[in-house]
Amino acid sequence: MKSIIALMDYKAKFGSKHFDTPYRSGMDKDKLTHYFNELDFRVEYMYLNEINLSKDSYSGKDVIYTSSEDIGYKYKSYIEDIIFALELSGANIIPAYKHLRANNNKVFMELMREFEGLTNNISAQVFGSMKDLLMHLDKITYPIVFKTSEGASGTGVSLINTEKELIAKVKQINQRDYNKDLRDYGRSLKHKGYIRESLYRQKFILQEFIPDLQNDWKIYIFGEKLYVFKRPLLKGRGIKASGGGYDNYFYGLEAEAPDGLFDFAQEIYTKMNVPHISIDIVFDGREFYLIEFQSLYFGTAGIPYSEGYFTLKNEGWDFVTNKLEIEKVYADSIVQYLEKENIKNPEHIYHS
Repeated sequence: MKSIIALMDYKAKFGSKHFDTPYRSGMDKDKLTHYFNELDFRVEYMYLNEINLSKDSYSGKDVIYTSSEDIGYKYKSYIEDIIFALELSGANIIPAYKHLRANNNKVFMELMREFEGLTNNISAQVFGSMKDLLMHLDKITYPIVFKTSEGASGTGVSLINTEKELIAKVKQINQRDYNKDLRDYGRSLKHKGYIRESLYRQKFILQEFIPDLQNDWKIYIFGEKLYVFKRPLLKGRGIKASGGGYDNYFYGLEAEAPDGLFDFAQEIYTKMNVPHISIDIVFDGREFYLIEFQSLYFGTAGIPYSEGYFTLKNEGWDFVTNKLEIEKVYADSIVQYLEKENIKNPEHIYHS
């Protein structure tokens, strides 16, 4: 039986699951073990804090892991350190560290869109401070979508119509530390030529606005299974389709997916080379636009709410009526990914 390491956080949580019990406890590890065993894989659960690179070798070992949405993303930063170190040590990290870096980090996500060549029909700019923004104010066209780098369910997203609004928004998202600001001001008095730190250094994104949209589509792809739901723009939520409440969305066959939507999503999934992905897509009647994506630790509500999933056949996309548990969908996608990677890289050796 082949072996795979699953890294948990300090609460013994692994992954994301809608309707988990207890609340926010992640996937059911007994079920996950069962579904991996059915696929001839043994899961070895470890806490992230048990990784010891000076004592143990993880070179060539297959490692799956959790992320975190803890307050301030402090523990997520620790997870990034562990996962990046494991990847550098030769472990087969699934998905690769760059995907963890992009998780709940929309600035890196936009940069990843560029270097992965995912799409080129929607523009975005990323900034690290007010001073960065001021260097490019003359190149910004309004209205424009403003996004904080962190945040889910539409938080941190707003439509900006003027330069004045934009400047105010950048100030609004920054929490000042007046004691440190005062000390930095003192440095400017003491040291001739010293350039003070910007008072506003919270990174953010400006993304091209696509007008007249009525909804978006959230798509999950887990290996050969595609789940879709339609999210209308609800009254009072402005341009934000996410965060409108899962009971207000339309799933599976009721999602009214336009022709070409699944092919567009599949192309992105293939380019990303991951076991699973969550994609937000809009359609203006002519073109599809990739708005956001995540390739680990994303919401999974579309699975229990759906009566089934789509799968690609020779004649097109077929709907399979079959309600599956997230643990099975996840395990299937990981094993399918490893099998494909093994075909591309025959030297890969499963540890047993």
